[in-house]
Amino acid sequence: MKIKDIMTKKVIFVSPDTSISEAAELMEKHRIHGLPVIDNKKVVGIITETDFFVRDSSNFHIPSYIDFIKNSKTKKYIKNNDENKIKIKKFINTKVKDIMTNKCVTIDSNILVKKFLEIIKKTKFQIFPVVDKNKNLLGIIALSDIIKLFKI
Repeated sequence: MKIKDIMTKKVIFVSPDTSISEAAELMEKHRIHGLPVIDNKKVVGIITETDFFVRDSSNFHIPSYIDFIKNSKTKKYIKNNDENKIKIKKFINTKVKDIMTNKCVTIDSNILVKKFLEIIKKTKFQIFPVVDKNKNLLGIIALSDIIKLFKI
């Protein structure tokens, strides 16, 4: 069996300039763990759930913090020219390109599922954009797609 036989063909994706809040909403709404990042029809990266957490603090969820700041009354107490206000504004305007994984591992649609399992073991990743030879997005494949094959 080949990847093209089991991949998801209707892929939800984002652009590098999508806000991380919007990306988080898409992932939550569609109950998915990652989104390919597409620019000019080419895969340029991937954003996954782990990209939303600061690497040195597992309790810090960026979209939640941005929503907190947007809804917080404390931001109006910061002076207009205050350096902190500039930092907060920059943080609120964070884009997918600022936190995505740039060196995205992609999969050819014609590889066998057995080979795909080897790639999962080697990389420890669970989500992979499926692309053609020009890096155009064809679909997406996840470890969960393989697990579905075991259903009786």
